[in-house]
Amino acid sequence: MGFLKIETKPQKIDIVLMILLPVVAATLTLIFKTNFLISTLLFFGLPSLYLSLRKLEIVPRSLIFTALFSIPLAIIIDYLAVMDKSWSVPTSLFSSRFLGVIPIEDFIWGFLYVFFIVMFYEYFLDFGKGEDRLAKNIKYFTVILLSLLILFFLFLFISPQLLHIEYFYLKAGIILALLPLVTFLSFFPKFWTKYLKIGIYFLGLSLLFELVGLQTNQWTFPGHNFISFIEIFGLRIPVEEFLFWIVLGVPWILSYYEFFADDKR
Repeated sequence: MGFLKIETKPQKIDIVLMILLPVVAATLTLIFKTNFLISTLLFFGLPSLYLSLRKLEIVPRSLIFTALFSIPLAIIIDYLAVMDKSWSVPTSLFSSRFLGVIPIEDFIWGFLYVFFIVMFYEYFLDFGKGEDRLAKNIKYFTVILLSLLILFFLFLFISPQLLHIEYFYLKAGIILALLPLVTFLSFFPKFWTKYLKIGIYFLGLSLLFELVGLQTNQWTFPGHNFISFIEIFGLRIPVEEFLFWIVLGVPWILSYYEFFADDKR
């Protein structure tokens, strides 16, 4: 990938745009009552495209990790979450849903969300390493995710009732997010600073996306299997959503990225 290497360092204009773009996205979403797909493209697609054009050499690795991470987990997590009514997308632009349950928009959102996280992290916080190849651990990550996906489909076709898990959001958040994050930071505490920096930015971005999405009815939380709710500007958000996505979403995703795809430096 050396032919893609362009030494592009973060500039002040990059930071300004990363702050302004979500504000513009939120404003357009509220004014034009855009759907889930358009809002996703505005919030995550545009800044991802900008960072990709600014630093082409980190795009291939980021795309590969994003595809490996987001697609299998989107299938598994979304299906189980919808079954437990953890969340729901009431209206989809597409005529059919994957497995009759998952809206196509969820895949697009998951992919662009993870891709933007990795691109932002590489561009602003992991700059200058000079190595753009995936780490060897990525093969183990691939095996783990494919095994989980195969196991999921086996349950789906043999014993689908086992895929109805009460309080799924809480259980998944602890197993897939909280425990791996705590474990990773216990062995690699130096990442606390990086995760705090990027976490503050994405906390604001994710909260803004959440609020405008709820305001325009792009998704809902129809179930009752939540710890509790918090209310912001009259909009109710499950504690699990606030904790595992808005607050910890970026750090736990980056922990997988650093351990399996990057150099842990």
